[in-house]
Amino acid sequence: MVEAVKLSENWSEAEALDVLRDLLHKTCGIEPASIQLGSSLVKDLNIDSLGMMEAIIEAEDAFGVSIDAGELSPTLTIQGLINILSAKGVIKR
Repeated sequence: MVEAVKLSENWSEAEALDVLRDLLHKTCGIEPASIQLGSSLVKDLNIDSLGMMEAIIEAEDAFGVSIDAGELSPTLTIQGLINILSAKGVIKR
């Protein structure tokens, strides 16, 4: 399990990106430097459906939220995932 650096609802977008890079590295073996805001989880990062679910479960644990499968799509980007977290009040903008 990826450990969040802080347990708060006041994440910045940059902090959230760092946590997402870390958890995608640990769950899917993706190099953090290759993970950008515009990266598509499926197309650019080559995450399969099982990897996607593992990453989402880790993100839910790290950020203390629940992400509905209906919020996910094959075209989901890192920015899209951050937008989902923002809509749940986790990221300050």
